[in-house]
Amino acid sequence: MYMTGRKSRPGTEPMYSGGNRKDFPITTGYDSVKYEDFISSQLFNSENILICQSFHNGCFSGCFAPYKRYSPRPALSLASGSDNDSFLESVNAHSKGINGRQQNIYSLACDENLGFGVFFMEKYGTAQALVTKFSDIQKKWKEGFRITSCAARGPTFFIIMTKDTEEYRDKLQMCFNRNTWNKTCGEINKHIKAGYTVTGICYSTGLKRYLVVMTKIPEVQSSHYCDDTTAVLDWIEEKRHVGYHPTLIFRHPTVDKTLAVVTTDENRSESFCIHNYKLN
Repeated sequence: MYMTGRKSRPGTEPMYSGGNRKDFPITTGYDSVKYEDFISSQLFNSENILICQSFHNGCFSGCFAPYKRYSPRPALSLASGSDNDSFLESVNAHSKGINGRQQNIYSLACDENLGFGVFFMEKYGTAQALVTKFSDIQKKWKEGFRITSCAARGPTFFIIMTKDTEEYRDKLQMCFNRNTWNKTCGEINKHIKAGYTVTGICYSTGLKRYLVVMTKIPEVQSSHYCDDTTAVLDWIEEKRHVGYHPTLIFRHPTVDKTLAVVTTDENRSESFCIHNYKLN
């Protein structure tokens, strides 16, 4: 219909089904998509949930997979916001209930250009809190909350703490912050040897510091790898062949470095990752 002129041009680049993208380059201005439209297209007509996500220079990287812990899949929704205020408004609206039912944040991403991308899911924990001060983390831990997602924008860390989730209930957890990539990876290696797994990482461009969350999850085997992005993506594919699935992919916001974590979680049987997809 678009080709006949009877319908307006679609928001993304059309292509003849028998063509090759190399022969039909994407028109300038049509090489990106809105966050909600893109994520919805990956979740539609499936049991997938958004396992992890991160933003990097206006692009999305993340992992989608069905999860037996949440099957049949609960109701879910998405939100995006260009600034802190719109993000907080969305969080408050979902905590009060969508269609009368509360939805909590399952995964979160943000950066200076895109703002916030939030994946909400019903039946995820019994309570949730947004923490921006490190001094409040210990208090929430004592109340039974665990860090389930984190992201940073400017000088602010956004730490999502959830109570009574299937993944984190009663698990030992710790977090730390460092000011260089090498120090961060060195600290991760030290705690990996003590039985911890990286379950969250983000970088504050305003503070120039990394926040890393690590959790002891005895029922799964995990492995991690820090290197240039191409090497990490190749490593993920190698690990797939021996029964591992990605649970965290962090693209560094300022240099070509990536941290990936894979696990042998028996509640997941398949997954697929998307890297560096341009959003608007």
